[in-house]
Amino acid sequence: MEASFFSRRTPGQAYDFLPPEPANRQYRPARPADISDAEFVTLGKVRPREFSARTYNDNRKRMAATHAAPPPRMPAMAASVLQTVESWLQRASMRSFAALVLALVVLVFGLAGGFSGLSGERTSSGASLHFTHVTVTPRDANGMRVLVINGIIENESGTTQTVHPIRADLVTDERLTASIVINPPADVIYGGQSRGFSARVQHAGGKMPEVRLSFLPQT
Repeated sequence: MEASFFSRRTPGQAYDFLPPEPANRQYRPARPADISDAEFVTLGKVRPREFSARTYNDNRKRMAATHAAPPPRMPAMAASVLQTVESWLQRASMRSFAALVLALVVLVFGLAGGFSGLSGERTSSGASLHFTHVTVTPRDANGMRVLVINGIIENESGTTQTVHPIRADLVTDERLTASIVINPPADVIYGGQSRGFSARVQHAGGKMPEVRLSFLPQT
């Protein structure tokens, strides 16, 4: 009926109303996504869950162990010195060995004070003897004004020292007013010992003089 209807309206023209066949679509396969090579990282030992960061970061135990056990340097140095000496002794000649023994004997003899004993029992007075605790006290003796001079002679050396007579100068305003000679308390003073002395000198009064003591030179 429809064909006749269209044929009447448009005579001599034919129309094809059949739907066209569906075109064959070409479906392109989906491009696979690029896959990069896998990278493996070695993590080592896995820490347990109860791992404590405070314990891991605390270096006090290591520091304490380091300070508690210092390297034994002194024994190593002593062993090295002994090995060196032993090697030298093995290579040294008889003359060198004898010279070494003689040097050691002389050193020990000197440290023991043997050289001071060779100089004799008595030695001359020198810087080893000096005066200490010197005092000057004014007093009256039978109606006379006198000065009492007291002092101590000390021997700080390790040898016996000969004591010479003592000279006492009385100085007032850098002017010598009197001078006396004091006999020593002993002929010799042994090493490390001391002796006291005392003397009297007449004083006219006035300003207290200064006393300067010295040993008389050996005649």
